[in-house]
Amino acid sequence: MQTLLVVEDDPAMLIALRDILENAGYVILTAENGQQALNLLTTSKPELILSDIAMPVMDGFDLLEAVRQRPSGATIPFIFLTARGTREDIFTGKSLGVDDYITKPVTSKELLSAVRARLQRADEFAMMAQLLAAKDSLRVLANAIENKRYHVERVNDYAQVIAAKLGWDDKHRDALEFGAILHDIGQVRIPEVILLKAGPLTEEELTEMRKHPEEGARMIDGIPYLAPAIPIVLHHHERWDGTGYPHRLKGEDIPIEARVLAVADTFDAMTSDRTYRNALDPSIARDEIISQTNHQFDPRMVEAFLNCWHRGEYHELILMNIGKNS
Repeated sequence: MQTLLVVEDDPAMLIALRDILENAGYVILTAENGQQALNLLTTSKPELILSDIAMPVMDGFDLLEAVRQRPSGATIPFIFLTARGTREDIFTGKSLGVDDYITKPVTSKELLSAVRARLQRADEFAMMAQLLAAKDSLRVLANAIENKRYHVERVNDYAQVIAAKLGWDDKHRDALEFGAILHDIGQVRIPEVILLKAGPLTEEELTEMRKHPEEGARMIDGIPYLAPAIPIVLHHHERWDGTGYPHRLKGEDIPIEARVLAVADTFDAMTSDRTYRNALDPSIARDEIISQTNHQFDPRMVEAFLNCWHRGEYHELILMNIGKNS
C-alpha cells in the first residue's frame, strides 16, 4: 500500500482528507504544519505529499523548499491543496518544484484523480530511471562478454535508423534497443576457444555456436522489463527464407524486431575487424546485404536500410564510429 503525507492546519479538513484517501486504500500520515511534516520525513518517506499553503510555524512554500533540498525528497510528488490559487502563488510553487495545484473546495473525485495521476507519473519516471540504469549496465556486460568493444552500441545505432524509417513508436524502439544490447548474451555459455577461433569453425563448433540465441533467451527469461527483448534475442539469426536458426522460422513468422536487428548486426559484423579478416568497406557490406534480399533478409527491411543509406544516415554513423571498430 502506498503512503501519503497530508499537511493541513484545519483539523476538520485534515480528518476529511484522511478519510477520503484511506477509503481509497492509501496509508495516511498527517501533520498540522510544515515543521511537523519535516519531522515525520526524518523517519518516513511517503510516495506523495499533499499540503496546504497557509499554515502556522512553517507554511507550504517553506515545506516544499525544505523537502526539495533533501536528496530523498527531490523526486517525491508534491501537491498543493489550497484556497490560495493566485497567479503569484502558482508561480512561487512552480519555481520551488511543486507538481500540481488543487484549489479548495475539492470533490473526492477530483482529489483522488489528481493523486492517482501524480503517483502514476512518479512510477513511470522511476521505471524509466531503472531502465536507463539497466541499459548502461547491460551494455557494459554485453560488450565484455562479446569481447567486442562498442559492438552493441553500433548494432543498436544501425537498427534504430531502420526503426525510425519504419515509423516505430518508443515502445517498439525500446524493445529493439534491449534486443540489440542483449542479442548475443548467450555467447557467455559458448566455449571461448570457439568464440576466439581465428579460422573457420568446424560443423561441430558451428552447432555449438548456434546454441547461443536459445541460451541467451533462457538467461533473460523471468526478468519482466527484458521480456520484450526475448523474441529478438531468440530469433535474430533466423533467415527470411527459413534456413536460419534456432527454429528455422520463415518470412513474417520471424518477429519484426529480429528482422531489423539481423540487417544491423550483419552490417556491423562485416564492417568490423575480426580475428580472421579485416573490416570490409561499408559499400561492399551494403552490396552483400542487397544480395541477400529474400534469402537472409526481409526485403522490406533491406529497402528501409537502403533508404537510410541514401539519405546519408549510415555514413554519419560510420564516421561517428571511427576508432570504435573493434
